[in-house]
Amino acid sequence: MVKWMKVKANRVQERTTVDIILKFLHDYAYVETLIIISVYLLIGYLIDPKDICLLDGEISYILILLSIITLFHGFENGILAMGIIAFAMWYFYPSFAYTQFLIALMMTMIFSEFHYYWTKKIKAAEIMSDYRGEKLDELSKAFYTLKISHDQLEKNYVVKPMSIRNSIEYIINENDKISKSTTVKEKKTLYYQSFLGLLEKSFSVKSAFVLYRSDIKDDTFLNVKNTDIVFCENCDEINKEFVFSNYLVDKAINRNTPIYISDENGEPDSRNEGNNKFLAAMPSIQNNQVNEVLVIQKMSFMAFNRENLTSISLLLEYFSIEIRKKSILFDKDELSIVPDENYRFEYSRLKTLYKKYNVNSIMLVLRIDNELQATRIYEKIQKMLRSLDMVTMIDGKNGLYYISLMFPLHDKAAALGYMNRLLNSLDEERDKKFYYMTFDLSKTELLNKYFREDYES
Repeated sequence: MVKWMKVKANRVQERTTVDIILKFLHDYAYVETLIIISVYLLIGYLIDPKDICLLDGEISYILILLSIITLFHGFENGILAMGIIAFAMWYFYPSFAYTQFLIALMMTMIFSEFHYYWTKKIKAAEIMSDYRGEKLDELSKAFYTLKISHDQLEKNYVVKPMSIRNSIEYIINENDKISKSTTVKEKKTLYYQSFLGLLEKSFSVKSAFVLYRSDIKDDTFLNVKNTDIVFCENCDEINKEFVFSNYLVDKAINRNTPIYISDENGEPDSRNEGNNKFLAAMPSIQNNQVNEVLVIQKMSFMAFNRENLTSISLLLEYFSIEIRKKSILFDKDELSIVPDENYRFEYSRLKTLYKKYNVNSIMLVLRIDNELQATRIYEKIQKMLRSLDMVTMIDGKNGLYYISLMFPLHDKAAALGYMNRLLNSLDEERDKKFYYMTFDLSKTELLNKYFREDYES
């Protein structure tokens, strides 16, 4: 459910001094390494000026120190620490301790290798968790949008049968004026104008506008410079600097939470707006970032309630996801030959993760020369899919059919394992005869060539 914040809400908990210090040390790892090594050498000097590195003790303190630094920060910091210690061995000792140096260097490299694989596994687990969370969030918003649409349909069936979700899909897919636009900015402007018109008809929003991120690739904090603004037909244009300086908008962006004007009991109340020019500010959050903010200026008194505001916020989230899909595919669509837009969007999203974090995914493509066989196998695959896996079928020329399966954040072994399970699940031997290939995200060009073989001239 959508969590709302009233104007009189408590402030966000501030970080403690310890948290600030730890964050500083983490951000400035080299400084931390220099401080630790300096303290270690200082302690060694105070204990025995002739053995500043504490090499003659029964316990190898250097290995303990290097293990802590290298396992926590990695190879670069371990080598930096090793270099300083090597300089101290060379300068403060009559003869260089080659044995201790080589042992420490070898252990530093072993520690760094362990740190590399450990952090790689953690990063892969985090990416998988974030990807699953993002997919779950999208499905949850789609579900609540469907529920809102059903409730609205029940309320208005006698007077004006309609579906909010169908209206959104019409705006996204069927509006000729939008489809003829040539730039992403023009498309977004028309999308948001149509969305604001939908809010006016369905929720009595008389005046509102949308702030949205100009470039979807920009990951900086939402501000005046990286945003554009779209006004509804009945809304007077307002300066962006004034909008961002507004209390409601500023809190909605900084706290990632919708905010509305409320009465003493915490319920929405447009009569108590005071000097504030706006009634509510609703951010749309994707990947833990605010990408859009819907700002309501005027709304019917009877319609300004928590239920309608929650519905509007959910619709904004769902609508933003759909616009993001269109924008990403308009900007770069590497599998344009595939008709399934959702499949292409997921491929683009996984390709971004691959380029950013080097975490790969795998595609399994079946090529079948019989329509009935392809249909039977496709239906069987749909029943066997796991939650994050996707499948689509391409009707090719010359009697060829391609069934493309996507296994997000998995390797080739997962695809081949699924292939064996599929073959074992097929009842008829003739259905088991087809060609297949696997492609990872680094082979997009080869994947397109495979699709276009006998598919396009």
